[in-house]
Amino acid sequence: MQYLECVSRGGARTRAALKPLTLPVVALALGAVACGGGGGGSSSAGAASGAEYAVAVTAAPDFASGATSVINTDPPRLARNDLLPTGSDLAVACHGGAFYRIERFNANNVTKFHVGAPGQVIYQYSTQDPDDTVSSNPVTLVFVDDHKAYLLRYGANKAWIVDPSAPSEAGFKLGELDLSAYADAGGVPEMQAGVIVGGRLYMVMQRFESFTTLKTAYVAVFDVATDQEIDTGKDVADGLKGIPLQVKNPLSIHYLADSGLIYVQAVGRNAFGDSPAEYSGGVESLDPVSLETQLVLDDGDASDHPFGQVLAMALVSATQGYFIGTEAFQDNTLYRFDPSSGTVSPDVNGPLAIAGLFHQNLTSLALDRNARLWVGNGDPSAPGMVVLDTGNDSVEESLIGTDLNPIQTCFASSN
Repeated sequence: MQYLECVSRGGARTRAALKPLTLPVVALALGAVACGGGGGGSSSAGAASGAEYAVAVTAAPDFASGATSVINTDPPRLARNDLLPTGSDLAVACHGGAFYRIERFNANNVTKFHVGAPGQVIYQYSTQDPDDTVSSNPVTLVFVDDHKAYLLRYGANKAWIVDPSAPSEAGFKLGELDLSAYADAGGVPEMQAGVIVGGRLYMVMQRFESFTTLKTAYVAVFDVATDQEIDTGKDVADGLKGIPLQVKNPLSIHYLADSGLIYVQAVGRNAFGDSPAEYSGGVESLDPVSLETQLVLDDGDASDHPFGQVLAMALVSATQGYFIGTEAFQDNTLYRFDPSSGTVSPDVNGPLAIAGLFHQNLTSLALDRNARLWVGNGDPSAPGMVVLDTGNDSVEESLIGTDLNPIQTCFASSN
């Protein structure tokens, strides 16, 4: 069943079941219904206009199932939850008015929707090559324009060049980027995220080998016009064309026009079995002109790690950013930092928890087009989104319920 959900500032929720609707009727319903009591995974702008919506993929606490939630970004913030239930290993990417739900390990597909009709499948295409013998494990789409994007496949050596507007599966795959030179002992380079800046694709690879960070993580750089890898001349040790990173196990990469820099966020190695956490992550900047890197935020070491590991990041300006620091599984806190210096906003006891979001199961961060920060919270009794005004770090919305735990969010517009 699909629902339209209204959430008050106090967190009270009311729901009404929705029947399947055509695109214009859904858009009207989401835009016209008001709530009583006061309302209030990678994104690409494309031809964005009109009303904006947050699109979150969600997962059950036991990871037995997943779904999608779509929420108006402006008050009254209405959530439509439990759309097209599926497995829990999900990612999402937005471009213009479309969003693409990526089903990952062993599901190996991309499903396209329009945000005006989020329960209506436009297409679902496989991410497997005919000769693939293991899961391609797709992780994200990085958009050049309406007809070209890069599909990063975590479980493969080759990223795909795709047409996200292809009317048939035969026209979806346009070509490949070969990353096999970066493969580790596991046979793949673990491509994780990408961003396009100045006609170049910057793709980050974890090279995360057997749950260890023995290998250096890299950023490979490709010319978007030719799809050829650029030799950056920055590697000495491994003889590779890309840019070696200081941080380990990178999860995301962002471009900030305000500073003209690219930023890589990395978590290091999580505690696993008898192995303790390894504090080898943080935030590293990359200058797209000089291709020089610099460690901006250090997550510390085994004896001194005041905010834990860096689980997620969002950047507002050259001097304002946010990250989730994790001290243990589902024990996470929201912090504010200065990307120009790496300084974390303090109080008398150390790093300052923002908006009272500390020691909670914070899952994700994303900024909408009005620079409001959407924080995913996997609260076991009331999972959903918290919305912050980044002008003063005040809470605009203490809870927009999503039924399942939000794991990644992007933004699409109803153009």
